Amino acid sequence: MRENAYIKAMEFRHACKRFDSAKKIPFDDFEMILQAARLTPSSFGLQPTRLVVVRDESLREKMKPICWNQDQITSASELVIFKSKLADLKAPSNYVFNQFASRTSSLEATKASVDRFRAFLVANDWLDENIMHWSARQAYLMASSMMNAAAFEGIDSCPIEGFDQNSLEELFGIDSFVERIVLLVAFGYRINPQGPRYRLELDEMLEYK
Repeated sequence: MRENAYIKAMEFRHACKRFDSAKKIPFDDFEMILQAARLTPSSFGLQPTRLVVVRDESLREKMKPICWNQDQITSASELVIFKSKLADLKAPSNYVFNQFASRTSSLEATKASVDRFRAFLVANDWLDENIMHWSARQAYLMASSMMNAAAFEGIDSCPIEGFDQNSLEELFGIDSFVERIVLLVAFGYRINPQGPRYRLELDEMLEYK
């Protein structure tokens, strides 16, 4: 395989479990990671993910026991919460209508796009509570973009799914009918060198038809 800077960054990236709490990510570097989030594609272009960057140390301390006492919560330079919209996605809604209207040429085209999205949700049984499963997928796309962008700059990251969703949402005053917390990602710099990791070879996971 030919040398490639992006693949080298992917090889650098791992789920960092211990961050150097004394080492902070420079402002411009973290802004670049946030721009990677903004530019991430989303299904139907609806951009249903919202981010909360938690910098308040006392708030992180409150989060830690809710997140299974994982060290990354308090030691990482930056901690990002990924929230997924729910109520706004239940088409027809003002949010969905306005998102499509921003890139369609007429009222008829906008209504057709809304109807198409509604049919998509119905066909996949992603209405009501199930819509979170679709919305959360968009958050994971964004998280992947951010972690890979960070790795390209030599910045470590760790995706975190281990938390009590209800308790964390209560801490942040989130209405679970409106949105849900689906993922956390910590960013910073490793203390320990990266250990060996196992990845399938391409021929173990790939087939051509």
